[in-house]
Amino acid sequence: MLRAALLVTALIGSSMGQTCDPKQCVLPNCRCVDTTPPGGIKVGDVPQIVMVTFENSITIANVDQYRTLFNINNPNGCPIRGTFFIEDEGTDYTLVKTLYDEGHEIGINSVDGTLPTDDTAWIDMYRSVKIKLINNGIADPDILGTRAPELAPGGSDQLIGLGNNGLLYDSSCARTGWSDKDTLVWPFTFDYPTPACDNGDAPSFPFNGYWEVPIADLHDLSSERLPCATPSACRNITTKADAFNLFFTAFVDHYNGNRAPMLMIIDPQWAANNDLLQGTIEFLDYIRAAFPAETWIVPVRKALSWVQDPVPIANTTSFAPWGCN
Repeated sequence: MLRAALLVTALIGSSMGQTCDPKQCVLPNCRCVDTTPPGGIKVGDVPQIVMVTFENSITIANVDQYRTLFNINNPNGCPIRGTFFIEDEGTDYTLVKTLYDEGHEIGINSVDGTLPTDDTAWIDMYRSVKIKLINNGIADPDILGTRAPELAPGGSDQLIGLGNNGLLYDSSCARTGWSDKDTLVWPFTFDYPTPACDNGDAPSFPFNGYWEVPIADLHDLSSERLPCATPSACRNITTKADAFNLFFTAFVDHYNGNRAPMLMIIDPQWAANNDLLQGTIEFLDYIRAAFPAETWIVPVRKALSWVQDPVPIANTTSFAPWGCN
């Protein structure tokens, strides 16, 4: 694994063993694990970002269900869009290209849902899917994001895979301690040691400039508010009202908390249930109508663009990365 070892040497910063200092770790390419909005912007001036994400295969059976979520506009009049992390096995790449042409972000999930076992396997997995995406018309510079199979980050091995394939960020880390109104964490980089996620491995050394867009657990509607990283994993969500309330409860925590970006994971099982799908559509429609200036529904990469170069709500309609292109 010499090539991986050489890459590690290139990526490791001088921060091994050090505590992240926000005075040294500064935007746009470094950010500590933090609950504070970036750029010193007051919470009331922070736009509430919502990211609708998907993983697994894209097929004729699910693509039209997914598309029904995206029939409204952001405050600047541009259509809301999401991020699709592609699993190669079973995917119709003609449909992926159509989603890309419609303005959705395309990222990488896996070849067949299997978790790689070492750095070489992560490198090869990302390369394999990325080549197929490029060969089907997805521009190389636009392929920047990843989500690990089973929401199980691969620690240093995974980040070696990112760096070797020109990728920028991962969005796989769910951590129960980051899922309440007062503990929501903003996206951060791996320049300094980072906490472990509830699943998978944490990096054993820093990787400068590579980002994590964390997943705040949802909470089921029971009195215990049990955490669940994906809506399909939440207990007793069976009706349209349940789906709406599940997401809206999380939205309120984000909006009334520090307005960290809210990340949603929609899988084929959830989208195939019409009641749950309709509740999700109702939620997205409602937050755009009820919070018309504050709420933006954008792909993960565009959310990360704001974190790297934050502007207050008053300037978001002219924020170039959130334009209609």
